[in-house]
Amino acid sequence: MMSVNRLSLSGLLVLLASCSLAPEYRRTEALAPKQWKNEAPGLVSGSHEISAHWWKQFGSMELDRLVAEALNNNRDLAAAGQRIGQFRALAKIAGAPLWPAIGVAGSYNHTDGTRTVGDAWQGQWNMAYEVDLWGGLRAARDSAKAHFDTARFTFDALRLVVMGDVAQSYFAIVGLKERKRIAENNLNNITDVLAIIAARFEAGGASALDVAQQRTERANAAAALASLDQQIAQAENALAVLLGRPPQQFKVNENSLQALLIPKPDTAQAASLFDRRPDIRSAETELIAAHADIGKARAAFYPRLQLGADNIFTAATVSQPAGIAVALASSLTAPIFQGGRLEGELERTLARRAELIEIYRKTILDAYREVEDALALGHQATRRRDSLLLSVDSAGQAYGLARDRYLAGATDYQTLLNVQRTLLNAQDSEIQAQVDVLSASVLLFKSLGGGWSHS
Repeated sequence: MMSVNRLSLSGLLVLLASCSLAPEYRRTEALAPKQWKNEAPGLVSGSHEISAHWWKQFGSMELDRLVAEALNNNRDLAAAGQRIGQFRALAKIAGAPLWPAIGVAGSYNHTDGTRTVGDAWQGQWNMAYEVDLWGGLRAARDSAKAHFDTARFTFDALRLVVMGDVAQSYFAIVGLKERKRIAENNLNNITDVLAIIAARFEAGGASALDVAQQRTERANAAAALASLDQQIAQAENALAVLLGRPPQQFKVNENSLQALLIPKPDTAQAASLFDRRPDIRSAETELIAAHADIGKARAAFYPRLQLGADNIFTAATVSQPAGIAVALASSLTAPIFQGGRLEGELERTLARRAELIEIYRKTILDAYREVEDALALGHQATRRRDSLLLSVDSAGQAYGLARDRYLAGATDYQTLLNVQRTLLNAQDSEIQAQVDVLSASVLLFKSLGGGWSHS
């Protein structure tokens, strides 16, 4: 009969230990668009996975090297990696109370008095264990594990940001160098025309106003060139910091956008962003942790069962038999009045979960917006670049004709000046549009998750 009662008690304890008061987590429904609004013709949709090394599709060995260096040496990434270690340790700490805590102690005493001489040995071990009746300890462990996952996904999201920032910074610098080359050519052209106008002025074929205007144009062109040099220096300094190296030791070698390829990422289905973007998974794991915290707060309302055991043994000498005493103890404690502390903690965890649900939904909406922004930028920048290519070609022909006609005396200086400015503006705008096309491709890779997957 006693064995039956013990078995019944053991079964009851096991049943209680499996109890959990945490609400079941179910992925929050979010309305996923069936197709992208700004998707341009020619983009692939759902045919193949995006490569985790997507930046290599731009065909730049220098960019490949810079991205690899940033992933190894970026200081923000290194700090985020250390945070992962912290949350891994916290998860280990949170899981420890699910196991018995065992400790040992010992002492030795030697007596050498006038009447007695002897040795006394004493050893002790103890064990303490809390039965997880309501799942509070497991909820604390699950919450810590979810926070650890959040740290890992946050690291992956930051890693994707670093890749994108390096690529965009690189394209911006190469674009600035292209614009600098155009500005240098423009300054040379202005200087040549100034020499022609000055010679014609000496011969009485041009006015002092024409000379003054062209000198002004040359000064402005020199100032624009200095401004581009400043922008290049600042952009290279910023990229050097992304790479984790001193700015004094860094310089981009490439100076032409023509060598770069423009890949077309697979836009995939919108619903797949749930599992393709680490920032969405990070927000989701925070929500999972909040569910576990609710279980922990609910468990605090119920009794706690503590089990303990102490074993003490003593001996006069090591060789003598030891005297052993064993003590078993258990305690059941229950909260009666806590002044509203437990209710307040439960209310806080419920409100925190409600907040994280909204943050999670907003993160998904932001992901959809980023994809649409990248698609819109890529489509419109491509249209603008193609139009500007025609404009550059036409403006170049117009400048050649205007210069010839001016030398022949068939047109005035103001016409030449206007055509000269039009050519510069068209060339400069075309380079900026090309940079926008490349940046849009980077943004699209990033917004689609950059080939990331949860493993």
